[in-house]
Amino acid sequence: MANINIDLSIIEQDIALDSFAVPSQLTNSDVIAQDIKHRIIESGKLTELIGLRNKNIVAKILTEIELIVEQDERLTPGTIKVIKQLTGEINVTAQTSEDAA
Repeated sequence: MANINIDLSIIEQDIALDSFAVPSQLTNSDVIAQDIKHRIIESGKLTELIGLRNKNIVAKILTEIELIVEQDERLTPGTIKVIKQLTGEINVTAQTSEDAA
């Protein structure tokens, strides 16, 4: 039996509401993505990247972020990729354990 993840959608640190003012819900991989996003923000690693130009230090912090993401048991180990885009955005991709099944 598959686990179903359900959570409230949080946008800009507030509960997202639909057009009827009812809290929006997320399910499955969207819940995992939101949890990962919050875990990375709470780690403080993103603020360490602000203004950094040293590629070695940036790579070290990205690896630390990858290790933070790797702690989530709902993800398949070894599938996590953390990439800093030229725009400065950080992209995190991973395969959920459910996707691997």
